[in-house]
Amino acid sequence: MNQTPETFKNAVKLVALFQAVLEQMDTIKGTKIYRQKIKQQVKALESSIEKLVFEPIKNLDDINEDLFTHIQSNIEMILDMDLNELAQLKVALQEVREE
Repeated sequence: MNQTPETFKNAVKLVALFQAVLEQMDTIKGTKIYRQKIKQQVKALESSIEKLVFEPIKNLDDINEDLFTHIQSNIEMILDMDLNELAQLKVALQEVREE
């Protein structure tokens, strides 16, 4: 399979987003909204996402451990942000991209 740099970039973004989703889903466990039906759906989605991203994550870590670690730390930083910080991040990114 011939991967272009754009395809690789999109795949890394997808893996990062799936990882963020899995970690964020953990935050609702044990809450009132995590009832039986949602619990089953969350577990099914977690299982599907983990199956989809397990190999790419493993391959990325095998290919470039520093890149994988950098991506993981950025995901964790974003997950720790509140809504105001996320909005500020968007503004800062837009400013950098306009330069």
